[in-house]
Amino acid sequence: MPFLTLTLCLAMSVWAVIVLLRGSVFLSTALFLVATSCLPAEFFSFDAAGLTWTLDRLWFLALVTQAAIRWYRGDQSFTRLAPPDVAIGLFALWLVVRTITQPLGISVPGQAPTLMHLVNGYLIPFVLYALLRTSKLDPLQLRSALIVIVLLGLYLGATALFEVAKLWGLVFPRFIADPDLGIHFGRARGPMLQSVRLGIVLLACWVPMFVYTVWLKPGSRFQWAALAISLPIMWGAIGVTYTRSIWLALAAVVFLLVICCLRGLPRRAAVMAMLGAGMLVVLIKGPDLIAFKREFSAAETRESTYMRAAFAYVSVEMFKDRPVAGFGFNQFQVYNLPYLSDRSTNIRLESIRGYVHHNGYLSLLVDLGIVGFALYGFVALTYAFQAWALWQSQAVPKWARGLGLVALAVGIAHLIQMAFHEVSFSSIENGFLFSIFGLIVAANEQLGCRLTTKP
Repeated sequence: MPFLTLTLCLAMSVWAVIVLLRGSVFLSTALFLVATSCLPAEFFSFDAAGLTWTLDRLWFLALVTQAAIRWYRGDQSFTRLAPPDVAIGLFALWLVVRTITQPLGISVPGQAPTLMHLVNGYLIPFVLYALLRTSKLDPLQLRSALIVIVLLGLYLGATALFEVAKLWGLVFPRFIADPDLGIHFGRARGPMLQSVRLGIVLLACWVPMFVYTVWLKPGSRFQWAALAISLPIMWGAIGVTYTRSIWLALAAVVFLLVICCLRGLPRRAAVMAMLGAGMLVVLIKGPDLIAFKREFSAAETRESTYMRAAFAYVSVEMFKDRPVAGFGFNQFQVYNLPYLSDRSTNIRLESIRGYVHHNGYLSLLVDLGIVGFALYGFVALTYAFQAWALWQSQAVPKWARGLGLVALAVGIAHLIQMAFHEVSFSSIENGFLFSIFGLIVAANEQLGCRLTTKP
């Protein structure tokens, strides 16, 4: 094992030097997203300098170093602060303030340490945004990064299907088969060891493949064949996550893509078919969507649905007590205990004892107050504006407009997940979101006012 570890480190060192000197920051970012999604501490880690180092953290250091070298060489592009930069900067500042003004040692068993929650969930994604937002766009380099992301989606889709079929010999990494690691064992959860996270990544990988086939190159037989192969794999994997919010996100994303990519009769027919199918699913399977067997019984699935009311009630009561600045970042579980004893409601508040928050919006209100919530809203609005402006622009090439459509789809999927989960406990969810955010801001700044290429 030490020999294998040494060999791996030497190989990574060689590739890191090559990437630092000659590599594409877009490809490096894509590889970081692969590493942080598929190669966690369960795969490889070691302790040094008081930290646990994993492959994604090592690669992140290489990525930052690469960006510094490119900046020194003048290969980066930055002319002025844009509204998204201001929005993210203010939100990041408030996050840091509401982190360091609370005792960092306060935590509960099973909850991520506050400082690591901040770094992994927000600061690393913000750095990815900054690196891509200041990079000079090159469609060829972006293409190589896109291929990596698509291959990631195919790998995750196939792994998820092997996982639920219990074909453990075909599942890699092996730790996915360990029921003592992570959560959601029995559902597709991939190397993230969590079904929601897997579903978010699958959506983020499938959307660009669809956009750059159906919309950008509808005449490419090879890309259509690749799309036809990927569709049952990725959609099948999304299905066996058995996660309702992921299913809802897939439906919303497909609806958006149909509206944006089709025209005339095909679009009307597709919209009517989707609406009809949705109504049939609700009418026929509505009760089963509330209670169905996943890794546990149907009764426990129903209980997880009703727990949302408890989260909402407790969050509102906590927000009333500290509406402006909140209780501090990552402090919901620390300060919610007295609120669970409230007997003025019939809601079973004790059912959420020991659980992390399951609503990203309410979590922002409780932890960061109305100030933090408003700043996050500022970030979301600038994201939507930038994505929509790029998609609607007739002065940029189609590959750039496609980035806007991908950003809209990924943003919608992310916002839906925030309504049902806290999606900031790892660098994965926000990593994908803020990476595409950086690309669309760069595209608007570098292409929007200079190119006149017709779509």
